[in-house]
Amino acid sequence: MTVIGRLGSFIVGGLLGAGVGAAVAMLVAPQSGDEFVDTVERRVDQVKLAGLEAQARTEEELIRRFRAETGDPDALRDQETLTRVETAQAIADLGMAPGTH
Repeated sequence: MTVIGRLGSFIVGGLLGAGVGAAVAMLVAPQSGDEFVDTVERRVDQVKLAGLEAQARTEEELIRRFRAETGDPDALRDQETLTRVETAQAIADLGMAPGTH
């Protein structure tokens, strides 16, 4: 399995574990139905945000490695820009961009 595959598996496992842990914690904590739904929605958004940030960091690291291997500091510049724009848009879509809460 490649480094990327192992890293992806690790991230997915971590997110899945965090989700299961959060679900168990919410089930044993006394809350009203509306409070519970709000809490679940916030937690889901936090997990999505963590996933987006992890994906962006991984892509940036892979681009950095590729540039080091090829000796081309401008390699994948368009992909890097696209990744940053897509990540920022996804975070804004979650309503978790700085200044939105």
